[in-house]
Amino acid sequence: MNNKLLIAIVLLLPFFACRKADQPAASGSALNVYDSVKGMVVADTIIYEVIIRNPNPDDAWAAHCLEGLNQRLLIDNIFTMVYSGKLMAYNHETNEKLTPRQVKDIEAADGFSRDEIGMIQFTEVWYLNPDKMTMTKKVLSMVLGYNYDTPDGERFHKALFRVTMNSKD
Repeated sequence: MNNKLLIAIVLLLPFFACRKADQPAASGSALNVYDSVKGMVVADTIIYEVIIRNPNPDDAWAAHCLEGLNQRLLIDNIFTMVYSGKLMAYNHETNEKLTPRQVKDIEAADGFSRDEIGMIQFTEVWYLNPDKMTMTKKVLSMVLGYNYDTPDGERFHKALFRVTMNSKD
């Protein structure tokens, strides 16, 4: 009986030992992924929105939350990377790839201002490394949201375009 168990272990060992650490386990769940540097994947894809421009100057909490953000530097660099070809821009609704000229046309629209980009919708992967007590986020894409106000004063965001990050890791 012990010999049969030993043979079974020896035969199955290569299947588990050869699996790369950054690939999903046999169950197919991406949440079983472990990267020796970043840690375990706790969200293989998570999408959420972040306000990057305080919509209400009287909102002290929003002002506090955004005080460390240089919104203009962030947005200017995203546009610069799109224009230089370092980032690819896509129509958020159709997934059609946008050329730098098409993005310039969006920016040239009457009344457009980079300052009115007030929200970003992030798509990310989250890693947690309990051994190092760290959490790492990898941004996969960002959708820039433009501020719009309705005639009755209600604010909403309209997607300008999505950029994908060309991260190799």
